[in-house]
This record gives sequence, structure tokens and C-alpha cells, in this order.
Amino acid sequence: MKRVLTIAQSEFLTLVKTKAFIIGIFLMPVLMFGFVTFMSYAERHADTETRPFAVIDGTGILYDAVAQAADVYNDKSGNGEGQSGPHFVPKRVDPAGRPLDDVKLDLSEQVKKKQLFAFVEIPANVLDAGQKATVHYYAENTSYERLPDWLRTTLNDEIAKRRFDQAGVDRALVSRLTSRTPLTTFGLVERAADGKIAEAKEVDELTRFAVPFFFLILMFMAVMTSAQHLLNAIIEEKMSKISEVLLGSVSPFQLLAGKLLGVVAVSLLLAGVYFAGGTFAVIRLGRPDLINPVLIAWFVLFLVCAALMFGSIFLALGSACSDLKDAQSMLQPAMILVILAYLGSFVVMRAPESPLAVGMSLFPTMTPFAMMLRMVMPPGPPLWQVALGVALLVGSTVFLIWAGGRIFRVGLLMQGKAPNLPELMKWVRR
Repeated sequence: MKRVLTIAQSEFLTLVKTKAFIIGIFLMPVLMFGFVTFMSYAERHADTETRPFAVIDGTGILYDAVAQAADVYNDKSGNGEGQSGPHFVPKRVDPAGRPLDDVKLDLSEQVKKKQLFAFVEIPANVLDAGQKATVHYYAENTSYERLPDWLRTTLNDEIAKRRFDQAGVDRALVSRLTSRTPLTTFGLVERAADGKIAEAKEVDELTRFAVPFFFLILMFMAVMTSAQHLLNAIIEEKMSKISEVLLGSVSPFQLLAGKLLGVVAVSLLLAGVYFAGGTFAVIRLGRPDLINPVLIAWFVLFLVCAALMFGSIFLALGSACSDLKDAQSMLQPAMILVILAYLGSFVVMRAPESPLAVGMSLFPTMTPFAMMLRMVMPPGPPLWQVALGVALLVGSTVFLIWAGGRIFRVGLLMQGKAPNLPELMKWVRR
């Protein structure tokens, strides 16, 4: 056991002392904050172009409303360095007896020459509520959404207003009568310890989305950091013949166990650092109620199992390869398991009690991600599902460590072409 702990300590210190690990721990929150800040800035300032567009108004009365709405929109977008959005500049087009197809062809040529950004055709019968008229929008850049979205909203509002006026209905009264009532989500009403009925707590975005997402990202980061390091480390040791020297002092299983314990310690350190930062953040936000020691304890259990399970898989695959090129091809199935567990978690976040989510949370390679999310999101899974998931996860982890040890024992001293999956299964049965 002393030798296993010595290997674990060496593996742990080797990784945590690297500049990449130290910088990564502190750089990741900065990068995430920078990404959110950049996206917010880009959303407001990336599109500040002037978008001239032509309007063929078959009704003869809707163009003025479009022009007035464009002036209001441009004023809100601002000017100069403070501009936060595009400017829409409409231009009326009168066919003047010309065939409509000729007019649209001419406008299309202007769009190609960048004299116009787009043009819109408003049919004459669009104000008739009994007609199913369609407004046609023409553009070369059909992926641009802001102008057609704005036109859709502006025209529909004005068309509805005109239809109400024609019907002699007070639009303001209709707006008041059809105004939407907000819906706020609360938890359940409960009886407090003193016998009084406690008011239900309002559910906010931090509780509903931010906390589950934090657990998901942290689990994925911790697993990928440790597993990827194991793969690279064992291949480097094998290529430099260091593994042969180590096997002169320890058994293959002791070497495997030491490396796994080392990366588990690294994963726990990484999680501890981010939990400390998250705790500080929620306390500063005045939300200490988001800190749940029980959930953190469950997270540690799932993280340890995930690190051991995926670590044994990556170690086994790494020991069977003689160089990084072979490892890349063998790495893909293992990476698919991790990525599927991560991506499948978003399905769980949408419907944590669905049969699909329950099945995913009981599948061992997905359990650390899916079951953890279901436990974070109220009301949480039944106790029997948690117990079954943990039992399957622990059993699968023990089996994979055993199978990984069998492959590790054979592959560590083997050179040449990387084995295929059937050959790996033979190594397990030896």
C-alpha cells in the first residue's frame, strides 16, 4: 500500500505542479467571464451597419408606418460610438404601371450591387382579415434575421391596428383585455418545525439553471482533465521505457492503482477550488441558501467513481498503445462515452423525471452526470433510483478497474501494432 500511495503522490504532484494545470484552474473562470462579456458586447455592437431596404407597398398606406417605426428604432440604436444596433433605412418603390416582376428584378440587381440590402413586397389585400395574404421579403443575405424579424413585428402590429380601426374596435381596450398575466414559479408550501405554514419560495434562474449547470460543467472538467492526463502520461512513460523501470519495483496493479488515486486527488482538488470560488460568489450575491452540503457530498462520490471508471479506461487504452498516433484512434470510443454522458445531461435538464432521463441516470457511464443533475433539480429522484444507480456505478467501476488492470498488465510491456477490441477482450480473460 505504501508503494501505491507513493505513486499516487508522485502522479498528483506531477500534474498539479505543471504550469498548464495551475494556469488552467484560474484561467477557466476568467475565460468564461470573458466569453459571457464578449457575447453580450458582440450582441449589442457587432451589427451596426446601415441596412437600406425598398418597400413595394401594394396597400399605399403601410409604408409611412414602416418609415416612422424605422426612425424610432434607429434613435434607440444610437449613433457614433454609442451605437448598439443597425440602422434600417426604408425607401418607397412605386411600380408606376410597370410589371411587378420587372420591378423585383430591378431591385434584385440593386441588392447584388450593394445599393440595397433587401426589399419587401406588401400585397394590396393584406389589410383584409378574410384574406390569407403573405408579405414577401427578398434578400441576398438570407441568414440575416434582424431586419426580417423587425419587419415582421412592425407590419403585423400596424396591420392589426388598421384591421381594428376598420372594424370599429378600440385597439387600446383590446390590448388591455388581452394583456398577458405573468406566471411565477414557486416550490411547495410546507409546514415549519414550529407547526406554522411556511410560505413557498420563489424559484429563480440560479436555482433552476445555474446550479445544475455548474455541477455538470465541473463534473465534465474534472473527468476530462484527469483522464486525458492519464492517457498522455502512460504513453510517454511507455515510449521512454520508464514503465519498464517502474515494473521492477511495483506490480502492474500497484502502478495502475497509484495512478488512479493520483488523478482522483487531482479531480478532488480541482472541484474543491471551484467549489470554494462558487461558495464565495453565492455568499457575495446574498444567496447562501444555494449551498447544500449534502449535494456536495453526493457530487464527491460521483466524481470519485467517474474519475476511477474513466481513468481505468483511459489507462488501459494508453497502455495498449505504443505511440500517440495509435492512441488517438483507440481514444475515440472512450471519448464518445464521456461526450454522450455530457450531452445527454441536457436532455435530463429538460425533463429530469422522464423515462429517458431515468434510464440514462441508471446507465453506469452516464450515472455521475445524469443522476447528479436529477438530484440537484427538485424534487429529485426517488431514493431507490439513487441507491440502484450508485450500486450499478460502484459495481461497474470495480469491474472496469479490474478489467483495466488486466489490460494494463499485458499492454504495458507490449510493443508494436496497437491491438483491436477483440484482442483487448482476450487480455481481460487471461
